[in-house]
Amino acid sequence: MNMDEREGVVAGWSAPDPGGSRRIGMVLFLASLAILFGASIVAFVYLRLTSSALQGIDALEVPLGLWGSTILLLGAGVSVHKAGQNARYGHFPQLRRWLGRTWILSLLFVAVQTPSMLELLAWHRALGESGIAGVYGITFALVMVHALHVGGGMVPLSVLAWKAYKDRLDSEHLLSVRACTAYWHFLEAVWILLLATFFFFG
Repeated sequence: MNMDEREGVVAGWSAPDPGGSRRIGMVLFLASLAILFGASIVAFVYLRLTSSALQGIDALEVPLGLWGSTILLLGAGVSVHKAGQNARYGHFPQLRRWLGRTWILSLLFVAVQTPSMLELLAWHRALGESGIAGVYGITFALVMVHALHVGGGMVPLSVLAWKAYKDRLDSEHLLSVRACTAYWHFLEAVWILLLATFFFFG
């Protein structure tokens, strides 16, 4: 029995990636998203602090659903991390369970956020041409874009979960599991940063 087998790693269960091209692609993808969200947050803060139309107005009221949904996203992050660990060691039954939990928690995250997004949009429309209406509109857009990225990530996650359920995963999919793990942790970080921005600068 070799060292990997003693540690529980399935022999040959590794992520083939000649030249590291897939890893580089994932890094570049996350970097592009970081630029997108980073630039949007900087623009939000800059406008909030410098625009004369936004000075002296009431603070943004962040819907409670946005705060509550954070727990679900953090739970999804824990689940996908567990999935990555079990994928590394070839523990397929546990991998299936953790991928399924990640998918369910992510779906609940988007579902809980939907009424809050509609509330932000309603405030934006009700406040007309006032400065605070613009703040609600930008907040709605940022939350929606983030939710769309969560929903988009659920597509490859669904494929992985289905293949795991059907016992069709092999070493070729390990890097995909790792990519999902990195993507969900990235979305967690972005969401925490968005909430902090809304709280301190909204």
